[in-house]
Amino acid sequence: MAITQINAEDKTYENEVQEVVQLKNIIDSKEAEITALKSVIDDLKLAKVQVEEEAKKEADKLMVEKITKYEKQIRRLKREAKDMLLYP
Repeated sequence: MAITQINAEDKTYENEVQEVVQLKNIIDSKEAEITALKSVIDDLKLAKVQVEEEAKKEADKLMVEKITKYEKQIRRLKREAKDMLLYP
């Protein structure tokens, strides 16, 4: 009977060891998923920054174009006003 009890305890121990190994594998798998998701998040953050920078550059370019356009209009209007003052 003692041998039977020892064999039963050995089986229980082996089952517990298997369960621990399975749990460790699950943990490792979840850690790998977390690492992959962190990488995706980092990539998305970088892409967001790049898009924002590109949008800022485009906005700056459009602003410069508008300023240049209005400066030309102002110069033209000043010339026209000056010309009008020359004719009584």
